[in-house]
Amino acid sequence: MTGSAWKIEFFVPTISQDAFSDALEPFSGVVNLFAVEGTGESRITAFGADAPDEVALNTALANVASIEGVSTPAVHVVWLPDIDWVAENQARFEPVRAGRFHIHDSYHLDPPQAGTVPVLVDAATAFGTGHHGTTRGCLEALERLVRAGDVSAPILDLGCGTGILGIAAAKSLRLPVIASDIDPIAVTMARANVRLNGVSDYMRVFESRGLEAGELRRHAPFGLIFANILARPLQRLAPAIAASCEPGVPVILSGLLREQEQQVMSAYRVQGLSLVARIHHDEWSTLIMR
Repeated sequence: MTGSAWKIEFFVPTISQDAFSDALEPFSGVVNLFAVEGTGESRITAFGADAPDEVALNTALANVASIEGVSTPAVHVVWLPDIDWVAENQARFEPVRAGRFHIHDSYHLDPPQAGTVPVLVDAATAFGTGHHGTTRGCLEALERLVRAGDVSAPILDLGCGTGILGIAAAKSLRLPVIASDIDPIAVTMARANVRLNGVSDYMRVFESRGLEAGELRRHAPFGLIFANILARPLQRLAPAIAASCEPGVPVILSGLLREQEQQVMSAYRVQGLSLVARIHHDEWSTLIMR
């Protein structure tokens, strides 16, 4: 994100973060969620090119607070000066090890440890740098499946963000990967990261709302599905995800909090999937289902 922008920021109970995040869609282009460890709260930060209508914004958040039964958050709306925020952030991202995967950006090009799979992802406006507990959980889940020889082609990275999960799968397995995101900026970024990591022969990225795009439907059924999004979208997508894989295929679900596990698992159990394992990082949960 280069140039001036408007930032919206507030804190809410973590259990209600999805609802508040959804309410920000008319007011911003990018929304980030950060669970503050040990507090039960999340910081929500949103960015947009135009000044938000603060009256409408506060009304929308008050409506969500009423529905969720929580206090209306105190909102801070500030203007950010013309700074390359991506460059500012990149310098702070140290390499991350998750299973066999060595996640780094172009600021950190030291040779990785022998036996690791390097994945180059620069910090930017799309989600997925390996530092968040949900991304790390998905990579560790992939590691388990790779070790067990439990992955077949093609692989789907649904809601791919930077493309980190699909790239990790493509580099470690050399199998075809289809990735998608609802955000065209994320799609552009993921395609660039696919090229940077040398997996263009294996991985293709499409813009899609859920699994609606024809490109996704044509490649189904999938031999592994990643869906690292949020709890409510995961629940809504359960029928479509279940219909897009053969029986016995692993499905990795993340972007949910530990206290949201049961509601997400229930949605998938109705579709015939069962829990294989769960991975926890801080307040975040990753589920391996089949």
